[in-house]
Amino acid sequence: MSSRAAPPRSLAAALALACCKANAPAGESPPVSAPAEAPVEPEARPDLAAPRPAAEPAPNFTSGPLDYAASATGVLVVWSRHDGEASEIVAQRLDPRGRPLGAPRLVLRTEGEIVDLALGTANGGTWIAHVAALGSEPPSGQLGVVALTDDLSVTSARVLDRFTAEALLAWDSSRVRALALGPDTAVVASLGAPVPCRDRVVGGTRPCPGYHLFAIRSDGFERVGQVGVDGGQSSMGALVDLGAGILVDVWAWHGGPSHADLYLPRGAAATSTPKFRRVPCRPPIRRGFDGEALVSWCAGDDAGIDELCRLSDDDATAACARVHRVTLADRLLTPRKEPLGPPLTARSPRCSGGRPVLDLAWQGGSLRLDPQAPGADLDLRPELGVWTGEYGLQIAGGGQISRLRCEPDDRLTRDPEPAAPLDLLAPATAD
Repeated sequence: MSSRAAPPRSLAAALALACCKANAPAGESPPVSAPAEAPVEPEARPDLAAPRPAAEPAPNFTSGPLDYAASATGVLVVWSRHDGEASEIVAQRLDPRGRPLGAPRLVLRTEGEIVDLALGTANGGTWIAHVAALGSEPPSGQLGVVALTDDLSVTSARVLDRFTAEALLAWDSSRVRALALGPDTAVVASLGAPVPCRDRVVGGTRPCPGYHLFAIRSDGFERVGQVGVDGGQSSMGALVDLGAGILVDVWAWHGGPSHADLYLPRGAAATSTPKFRRVPCRPPIRRGFDGEALVSWCAGDDAGIDELCRLSDDDATAACARVHRVTLADRLLTPRKEPLGPPLTARSPRCSGGRPVLDLAWQGGSLRLDPQAPGADLDLRPELGVWTGEYGLQIAGGGQISRLRCEPDDRLTRDPEPAAPLDLLAPATAD
């Protein structure tokens, strides 16, 4: 272990430590721009090079993953780019209409090629988690996290894990999630080293794609849980804040879908068996919290003879997606006769009270999903964008920006004049 203070053994302790930051010793993680090396675990000490000065000629970059989230000024966008030797993470603030507020800021330059990144913003905290492939055989990866201030200055940069995993490059999937809890605390879920799990086809135990959960504080971090999921093409759902705890689920395919999840209750150790049910429907699974209950939005599977879906945009023979809603006390709020949730008959993005909502309907019932509701943690960017008070902004992987707006009659419409696209390869300023 390094010389940092010993980490607490639960997220509750981590949060308590963060609340008492003023009385605790100063953290050991310097800003990225400092010449000192950021503190990491003993076997994971890469050289996090200083940011490239803006005056230096820009190399030939290839753009990589992009993510965005609401911020105090409108929307914050982060993306990666690779020059053949190392990767850069770049951030840019946008105003409520999607216009840049200043030049792109170089956040970090790190080894390897970043294959996934995730941005979390909440409660005054901004955190970027990233996974890089280091180009070895078998594939090895590196998980890092960066904390930012509102002006995009780096307050800490850490490597959380180095691992070897065939799943790192075996297929395109979600490899990392970030949840900001505040300026000094966050939770990160990431693909990592394989974890033993049961082979659902032949029985017995084998190494399976492993997913790992980390609690991060101002002075350190700890791995608080891990789980393996049986099969190939594994991927990860959302990291959802349920108020009483944090949930992430993962899935793979081996003779059909296989499921696993991790739940981190506040004030207790991580567990894979929370008291409330998690519907094991066909992946990909979207989960969120509407302020009262866990909402699972499941993909449609092969349709039965009488259940062709009128909502499908892609395949007229597909079954309808389903929605399942259950409280944390395990009280089911969707019909009990539909254990996977009722098939949807309508899906309507619209506005209510001057902000976007998503209305879902099934035979005999309906549900309104409002990402702005108190206590809600719902990622509805594909339908509603990120609401800035003026527009719902949607940002594609190539930097194209679309704007949705609320009309007086509560229609949600697309602005015919989209914002100018982001230049993901433009020179970025450094601290």
